[in-house]
Amino acid sequence: MFPTEAISFAQLFEKSWLIVLIISLGNSVILYFSSLKFLLVLQQSGYRGKRYFNWLSNRDTPYLSRLMLLCLLALLFFCVLAMCFSSVVGNAVGSFVGFASYILFAIAYINTESHVNAKIPLKKTRRLVRLAITYLLVLIALTFGLLTLLNYLAFIIGDEVVALLRFSVICLMPLLTPYVLYLSSLINEPLEFFVRRHYIRRAKNKLDNTDVIRIGVTGSYGKTTVKEILKTLLSQKYRVLATPESYNTPLGVSLTAKNLDGTHDIFICEMGARSSGDIKELTLMVKPQYGVLTGVNAQHLESFRTIENVRDTKYELFKFMGKGGKGFFSSDNKISTELKEWFSGEESYLAGVSGGIVTATDIEINSQGSSFTLNVEGEEPVKCNTVLLGKHTISNICLAAAVAYKIGLSPIEIANGINRLRSIGHRLELLPNNKNIVIIDDSYNANIDGVKSAMEVLDLFEGRKIVLTPGLVELGKDENVANFEFGKILSAHADKVIIIGRHNALMLINGLIEGGFDRSNIVFVKSLKKGNEALNQMLCEGDVVLFENDLPDNYN
Repeated sequence: MFPTEAISFAQLFEKSWLIVLIISLGNSVILYFSSLKFLLVLQQSGYRGKRYFNWLSNRDTPYLSRLMLLCLLALLFFCVLAMCFSSVVGNAVGSFVGFASYILFAIAYINTESHVNAKIPLKKTRRLVRLAITYLLVLIALTFGLLTLLNYLAFIIGDEVVALLRFSVICLMPLLTPYVLYLSSLINEPLEFFVRRHYIRRAKNKLDNTDVIRIGVTGSYGKTTVKEILKTLLSQKYRVLATPESYNTPLGVSLTAKNLDGTHDIFICEMGARSSGDIKELTLMVKPQYGVLTGVNAQHLESFRTIENVRDTKYELFKFMGKGGKGFFSSDNKISTELKEWFSGEESYLAGVSGGIVTATDIEINSQGSSFTLNVEGEEPVKCNTVLLGKHTISNICLAAAVAYKIGLSPIEIANGINRLRSIGHRLELLPNNKNIVIIDDSYNANIDGVKSAMEVLDLFEGRKIVLTPGLVELGKDENVANFEFGKILSAHADKVIIIGRHNALMLINGLIEGGFDRSNIVFVKSLKKGNEALNQMLCEGDVVLFENDLPDNYN
């Protein structure tokens, strides 16, 4: 490949740099598209290395194995084709023919992965765009530097075989992509820190200079439900802005707060947490006058380690909201009632089915919804109806109604709002279909309390009960016990159970069998797609189907 006359490496580089650059650009594009799954998981992990590498190191994660297979096949064919063609057309052309085989295998891999549907699609945020640009630049620099180094080594050694196969190292680069991607995220982190600070500072200024009532809602479960109920109730009398969906991080709240204007009367902020201090940051940012705690349980123990850490983090809302604030606590959760006694603000209240300033009696629940009498302290009781399913929903309504009452709504206005409530997506939501089958979607972030409520709802319907579930996650050391108990609970309510994925399969099956469930009515599948196929094969008219929890893409 090299001329017989003596030349310096500088001259060689001058002749070959353009080819190396073109190969680097092309290879970087290939590597980027072959690592979209890793980009998706990194995004779903909140760009946090611990969660990302936990997924990556999980023995059930198949993607590193697939990349390894791609690399081995590409390397094998590269070597075979390069050797064969070099004897006919020379080392240079032989190398490029071998490199072409790598490109073909990579394209086949990308095409195969593109047909694997993500449960939560990649969100094309500005942060993602910035990361993608950095990632591509790092890949280009890495490929260019590696090829330049190999060119130099081939020039120094002068070995024909080394010269021929120097491009073969590129075939192994896909294995580096998960780690190069996270390195790119680390490179961007100082910039992302300042971007977050900018948005948060802008939101704080907007909130400080806008005359609105501010409400913070937190808890281990039910945050979004209570927020949506409260928004509907307060909208009877006020113009309300609430954080959408699960926008419960500082950046999500900031993006919502920018929409505040002089016409808004109330701002409702859902407050989520992955670690201690998260709720404190949101509270100091929003400065709510009203704080709402839906309840505390073992959800997210994977992050918090102990239930005490979960409790203390949720209480940050009330600890840092100021002495003039009002606290609202669910009377239907033991830890919530205990935290009411901790509260040192102006006023604190309990509300729920178990008692408090707002409670419910004469409860009637069926497959069409619920009816009950709403009792507000010192007021005439009012009859309410809602399409929302489950007794726990009535508890959430009572909690939201207590806040609405203290802000200024009458019981009649609250009842009118309750009658207007609509199902909240993926939270015991009835899905319409034309097959005379009841489908209940409770796929959002299940926990053991939610499971019990879902079973109560399932019992309201006539027909064969089929449950699809991957089990419960983010419970740390308690996860196996919780899924064993989940299996026992299922055994008393379901007729058939489709277990999705291996993550919790063994403990769910053991729990089902312990509860006396017929093993022949347990179906195991590897993915939700396979679960739906198994469901379609067994469905009959009149069946009742419950989708209980749905793991995001950073679980397998």
